[in-house]
Amino acid sequence: MNVYSQVLMLQAPGKKRDFMVLSCLNHLQSASVMLRFMKKSAALTGMSVVMCKKILFFRSLLVLAVLLLMSAAAWADVSVALSDNLIVIDSRDRSGMIELVNLSADPTEFTLQIQNVEGSEVDGETLIRWAPRRSQVPANRTAPFRVSARPQKDLPPGEYLIRVGVSARLMAPPPVVETKKNQNGEIEQTIAVVVPIVPVLPVTVYYRHQIDTPMIDAQALVATPDDEKYLGYFPVVKRTPQYSFVGTVQVVEQATGKVINQGRLHLKQGTESSRVRMPRGEQALVPGTTYCLNIWDRFPAKGQPVQQVCGAVD
Repeated sequence: MNVYSQVLMLQAPGKKRDFMVLSCLNHLQSASVMLRFMKKSAALTGMSVVMCKKILFFRSLLVLAVLLLMSAAAWADVSVALSDNLIVIDSRDRSGMIELVNLSADPTEFTLQIQNVEGSEVDGETLIRWAPRRSQVPANRTAPFRVSARPQKDLPPGEYLIRVGVSARLMAPPPVVETKKNQNGEIEQTIAVVVPIVPVLPVTVYYRHQIDTPMIDAQALVATPDDEKYLGYFPVVKRTPQYSFVGTVQVVEQATGKVINQGRLHLKQGTESSRVRMPRGEQALVPGTTYCLNIWDRFPAKGQPVQQVCGAVD
């Protein structure tokens, strides 16, 4: 769940929750000190003392509300992920698939919804179909999510961007009943209400309709001997800046075939250029060494690279 820092803070299990309570109490204890400070600074800012008191009053109410909520609720631990967040649909791949991953201890329900891109003239729901729209995934299991194209007959050629929001909701377990003794030694039962947290995972879908696969062109190697992190980089430039590029890049040492860097390169629509860097690691720039950049126009790579550019270190 480390992808969602805001969710971690909301869950606040164990020590994190104790830290939040301590922070709230510290706020209340320091309120009077803050009020005295704000009175002194009011003359400089033009803020009235009455306004200062109102600010502190409403802030204190918010803190008290958080404390009350945390004392009456048990936070549901939602831990989810996606196998990928990018899908490309074109004439070669008419559909795409990602895995919905439930890392939680309880079943989780995933719901998918199209989020139309601002300024787009085409409704994403008219371009693609997806299944399932709603899926219940057992604890520590995965489930597939498939997307396929369904273009209208009069759809103009081009690349269309569709954003999908995948929300994950923990299937709420029954209330937790806790038993404890009060000050008089009598046994009491308390019920903790589970508060579900619903993260939304973004997925980008590119639908390329009746266009050639977008490609990039690599330029000569640029060595960076003074850079502590990188040996150098290969500049790459899009042939069609209005379209995205999603492909595989690999940098190898020509003489040995040793892989220096490899992975997916994603250049968004409107991005004109980028750099494929060579991490230094334990490598050292040796004069006369030749490095090659291999480029595939798809990810994962299939077959031979569609372009190779090599450069030697002077």
